[in-house]
Amino acid sequence: MIIGIGGCSRSGKSTTATSLADELQNSKVLSLDDYAFPGEDLPLVHNRFDWEIPEAYNFDQLIADIEKLKIDYSVVIVEGILVFYDVRLAHMFDKRILMQIDKSTFLVRRRQEVRWGSEPDWFIEYVWSSFSKYGLPKDLGSYQLLDGKTQIDINGVLSEIRKSS
Repeated sequence: MIIGIGGCSRSGKSTTATSLADELQNSKVLSLDDYAFPGEDLPLVHNRFDWEIPEAYNFDQLIADIEKLKIDYSVVIVEGILVFYDVRLAHMFDKRILMQIDKSTFLVRRRQEVRWGSEPDWFIEYVWSSFSKYGLPKDLGSYQLLDGKTQIDINGVLSEIRKSS
């Protein structure tokens, strides 16, 4: 089984993926972040590296790695802001989970982020608008929607996964 977990920055994708992997036997988590091109190859937005657009990621390599890993693992979980953007990748998922938070929650959480230092407000707004443009699926009918504002009920998520397998 291949599970895709998408959502905007700070919505709980990585935490949910890790929690699922802890509960599912023979599972492997891949993060889209690990498939970003090196800094010198990344597009820029106002002299800042732009990880918020599809061109920042090597989807071909991610797809190739999933194909290899699904031979040895029962479950491959792929998480990232744009995991549903690439049609080839999106079609690989047996289960699609979308972490949802509202803009005000995103703004609070993103402003508390310190990994890259203080981020200007224009950039934080850019992150939100880029996710809305590239990462938010158009038709949510085949997605399990999770509220990223609250503690995720992993047992409930597992129950939904098992129903669809």
